[in-house]
Amino acid sequence: SGVKLIDFWKAAAKLDVADRRKKQSGDLTVERGSAKNKLHIDTQGGQSGQKLSVVFDPEQQVRKTAEQIGWTAEQTELIRGWSSSRGGVVLLAAPPESARTTTLYTVMKMHDAYTNNVQTVEIELEDALEGIRQNKWDPQAEGPDFGTLVRSILRRDPDVVGIAQVPDPQTAKEIVKADPEKCRVYASIPADSAVGAVQAWVKLLGDPDAAAKSVHGVLAQKLIRKLCINCKQAYQPTPDILKKLGLPPDKVKQLFRKGGEVLVKNKPEQCPVCQGTGYLQREGIFEVFNVDDGAREMIRAQNWAGLKAELRKSALPSIQQAALRKAIEGFTSV
Repeated sequence: SGVKLIDFWKAAAKLDVADRRKKQSGDLTVERGSAKNKLHIDTQGGQSGQKLSVVFDPEQQVRKTAEQIGWTAEQTELIRGWSSSRGGVVLLAAPPESARTTTLYTVMKMHDAYTNNVQTVEIELEDALEGIRQNKWDPQAEGPDFGTLVRSILRRDPDVVGIAQVPDPQTAKEIVKADPEKCRVYASIPADSAVGAVQAWVKLLGDPDAAAKSVHGVLAQKLIRKLCINCKQAYQPTPDILKKLGLPPDKVKQLFRKGGEVLVKNKPEQCPVCQGTGYLQREGIFEVFNVDDGAREMIRAQNWAGLKAELRKSALPSIQQAALRKAIEGFTSV
């Protein structure tokens, strides 16, 4: 049963099998022949029972360069501009379990950690970042709470600080106390869009003016499933579909859908690459914006439609537009 399966992995990771409610984490290594893989195990109980998640080779999952992560050339240029400037808060937003840590680590590594004091505040250290001081907060240990630890680090005059999550208003208020001219803070929060991230930031601070003054930029992301390159199927979309998607019919001649099967001696068989699912791996889609004076006025007024319009003036793609680009290029399906 599912319970026995979870108990097996909890025992293998040396977790408390009898405790079916508390959140627990552990690591183990599995071997098959000469291959070794590290597994990170997370379990937590709830009203519907226990939940288990397993991440294979967790360090490898968060190791991405600016060229690998999936930003467009324009987005990469803007983010590189962040890494050469100082001051202000940059919001990094994504829904839960959507690779916010990967993006945080990628952005942090774009700063020169040998000429700058670069630090992070994290609950779980997913990977070692060369030259960067990673401060771990243990919720089970006695000591300062998360917000107090953030305050302590910001008082040490760092140049760049990455906050892996902002769990409460106290932490947000400590972040905006950082030197607005010198210290750049990347704050990772759960949200599904750039505007949603700013709304969440205003709610955390409870002060639209303070939120507007502090925000320098915002990066939001989601994950999409990548089509299996071995069995994906091209098709010609109808004019109605293209119109609904806002795509020019004279330029988009084909899109792709999932397959799942391949022909072997003219007989359909399950695709051996994706095991018949039609998809393999995931990829990020992003929207990245600077926050200028016009956008700040919209934040102060909590005019979210106006903020969305201000951000679009940059002519950088929204998450929806980024997803459509991936569909046109054949990376994913509509």
